[in-house]
Amino acid sequence: MKFQVKDFMSRDVKFVRPDSNAKEALKLLLSEGTSGMPVIDKDGRPVGVFTEKEILKAVLPGYVQDVGAFIYAEDSKSTLKKIAGLEKILVKDIMRVEISTIQEETSVSEASRIMLTRSERRIIVLKDGKAVGVITRCDVVKALANAAGVEL
Repeated sequence: MKFQVKDFMSRDVKFVRPDSNAKEALKLLLSEGTSGMPVIDKDGRPVGVFTEKEILKAVLPGYVQDVGAFIYAEDSKSTLKKIAGLEKILVKDIMRVEISTIQEETSVSEASRIMLTRSERRIIVLKDGKAVGVITRCDVVKALANAAGVEL
């Protein structure tokens, strides 16, 4: 039996619109207990992904990624000011636009390959070009365990 994405993906997926403010999008992330969600336009097409990582990139100084491990002042006024101003920032201004998408009929093995080679936590699932769900790393692990007959 071929394990397809449509059999393991989540269909009831929360998403944000590109013109939502980042504060409301962050509140939705926190209330859903997820690290990220798709950004979907008014036609149901994915245009990006909004994650905790994008929020950190938006509020931390630009040099953070370049310097690696270092001691960063936890009370940085600049960072706190940027967090407080998230309601003035639109999701489309900080979302990641490089996204991975797959079709419902794609194999779970292919989904896992994409996740590993692109360091993705989630992939947006499409049908006729529109977002119909999301498959996560957790979903893939469950599918593989299922295929192996492992009860979890």
